[in-house]
Amino acid sequence: MLEDPNKPVLTWLGTAGFKIETATGVILIDPFLSRNAAARPRQELKPEDLKDADHILISHGHFDHIADVPAVMVHSPADVYCSAVTAQALVKRGVMPARIHTLSGGEKLELGETACSVTAIRHIRFDVPLVLRTLTRVIRTSRSTFSSLERLPAGPVLCYSLVLGGLTFTHMGSLGITPTDAKTLLPRTDVLMPPLQGHTDICSRAAAVAKAVEPQAVVIQHQDDFFPPVSTYVDVEPFRRELKLSLPGCKCYEPRMNVPFTIDSILE
Repeated sequence: MLEDPNKPVLTWLGTAGFKIETATGVILIDPFLSRNAAARPRQELKPEDLKDADHILISHGHFDHIADVPAVMVHSPADVYCSAVTAQALVKRGVMPARIHTLSGGEKLELGETACSVTAIRHIRFDVPLVLRTLTRVIRTSRSTFSSLERLPAGPVLCYSLVLGGLTFTHMGSLGITPTDAKTLLPRTDVLMPPLQGHTDICSRAAAVAKAVEPQAVVIQHQDDFFPPVSTYVDVEPFRRELKLSLPGCKCYEPRMNVPFTIDSILE
């Protein structure tokens, strides 16, 4: 546990995954570790390395968000919070229903002493050019590349807004929301954590959502090449440029995998 409750420590785990250490516990969001051998950057952590987790928040049910959750729960005392769709998938993979809290959006949670509100949105729709480029890469690859992939329904996407060190951090596992809806549905947000994955114009879409929300800072995530050839690295520079034009006072922070950072790092 942290000695200073005003300085929680965050660690990006790759994709949309984060570990958040507070004075009263450890919160995981979308902890996906089992990237394939071609993924960049490489992830050396194993589920047992997250044995100190107290709570696991899942945004939605795709493999790169839930595949390692059952194993993390074997090694930790953590309960999991997710949609009913994701809960069904976890139960099929051996998670005890008593350790699952189903959410539908609108809930107010207390995770230790960390307040968290939940907003339900949709998963982003993959556009045709992105799908075609992905298929072109995939058909050139042997079936063994996909041995660990599972067909898992996304269900609704749950956005988690957590109060950390006096600031509200809003984590998004997918960007299926319009700027207008973001302004209306999401709570006041100091630090927005948008995923830069899922659409050819994802950088412009994320910048438009950020402009609507008007955070003090943005923490980039899910831009990494987490499971090639299904994935590819997303160049974040177009997002940085658009954010600077639309919100010149907003800080933009790109974390490094497995390197802890604090609120001070984000806002400096």
